[in-house]
Amino acid sequence: MNTIFKDIDHEQFYEGNLRMTHSQHDPYRQAFFYVLGITPQTRQHIQDLYDYEEQAIRLDALEQGWQTSTSIKMTRLAFNLYNGYSGDSETRRDNPSQYSPYQLFDTGLMPYFFEAIKLRYAEYAHTLEQPYFAFPPTETDHHSSYEHEA
Repeated sequence: MNTIFKDIDHEQFYEGNLRMTHSQHDPYRQAFFYVLGITPQTRQHIQDLYDYEEQAIRLDALEQGWQTSTSIKMTRLAFNLYNGYSGDSETRRDNPSQYSPYQLFDTGLMPYFFEAIKLRYAEYAHTLEQPYFAFPPTETDHHSSYEHEA
């Protein structure tokens, strides 16, 4: 699968974090670092988002003042792809409804979000790269009947 990156900084961040965490074959971290590498802001705050020592996400990053409407969508998607996190209504830490596609994909970064999903679910995404062939027309196909009349 050929992964599409937003720019060279995005690709270098992604590759560097995979090497540093020895995660080249870990689809959870691949998707996580891919999403958080999209913008300079999330790259700059990766220490707020991920604990390298514990190898765990930092949920308190969802409430930090540097977050914007776009970066919070990126963080939510990255956390969800990493370990399925989708908020916690009991503790009132981030509303689970904020993790719906309606909320997350309302951004110009959506094509990159899809790339992250393909990284996380590579075993299913490989079929997206296979060429598809149109079905041959049947006798009941209106187009084929017009072709015979012409």
